[in-house]
Amino acid sequence: MARSNRFLTLLRKFRRVRLLVVGDLILDRFIWGDVDRISPEAPVPVLRVTSESFRLGGAANVIHNIRALGGRVTACGVAGRDETGKRLYRQLGEIGCSTTGVFWEHHFQTTQKSRIIARPRHQQIVRLDRENHGEIRRRVLDKIRQYVVRQAARCDGIVISDYGKGTIHPELLEVIAKLAHEKSLLYVVDPKKENFARYRYPTLVTPNREEASQASGIEIRDEGSLREAGRRLLQLWQAKAVLVTRGREGMSLFRPGREARHFTTEPREIFDVTGAGDTVVAACSLALASGSTFEEAAVLANLAAGLVGEEVGPVAVPFQKLQRAIQKQT
Repeated sequence: MARSNRFLTLLRKFRRVRLLVVGDLILDRFIWGDVDRISPEAPVPVLRVTSESFRLGGAANVIHNIRALGGRVTACGVAGRDETGKRLYRQLGEIGCSTTGVFWEHHFQTTQKSRIIARPRHQQIVRLDRENHGEIRRRVLDKIRQYVVRQAARCDGIVISDYGKGTIHPELLEVIAKLAHEKSLLYVVDPKKENFARYRYPTLVTPNREEASQASGIEIRDEGSLREAGRRLLQLWQAKAVLVTRGREGMSLFRPGREARHFTTEPREIFDVTGAGDTVVAACSLALASGSTFEEAAVLANLAAGLVGEEVGPVAVPFQKLQRAIQKQT
């Protein structure tokens, strides 16, 4: 009971937290339909479209999860002046996110991932990606860096949601590392391979198992290799903690000079894990900014991530839903 009360107290503190999320803003499009025949033109299913929906993805999904869990958040990233960018910007505003850090890039194609889903089994037939293939202009990258410096003193922490689309660049990471190191700033990173060698002094990094293997140079195949990978990542990033997410196998927390801690996930029928990593970084950031230990943050994130798999596509876990999960599980 005392443990449950502790987690509920932390959860209530989420409303006081203000975070800055910097990263690659993505819009996810879902085309839903029914399949009852194969095309006579080629051996492919014919989808009869019944509905279409759009959801915030990438760094925007991290932002959505922070808002759904009660936190205040400012978005910082790039959007193109295309229909996708305008829809993305509009949806960020609709969830109550500050968009003063979203910079428009005229020749930039906003990333959109379109998933074709067949009911009733929610089977993904194909995914279509539209994204920018050129570099973001230096002028825009400078604006992002300057904005982050200005906002650092006004927020409780900075979250990097790196999807390798160009928003997160070396000069930006250098500036944030300096801020984190000199000012003891909460700094949480969801990493991507493009910048594995550049993250420094984060409070917490949340790679999945594949990313942890790539970044450490160790193929994770058992507990021994997992421990060695965790140790190397702590050294590589000079991090206070590394939390490796392992899907159905749960999560593993590594801290310098301490034994690894493993957190198992509750057995459940998981439909889809898309966006679960975004939920983990959102929940961990809110928990740590609210005064939790790393272990407490991992428990809350593990519970929240488990709720994501119950639905198709990236979803934001509502405050009340995580509250009920805490009351049930702790």
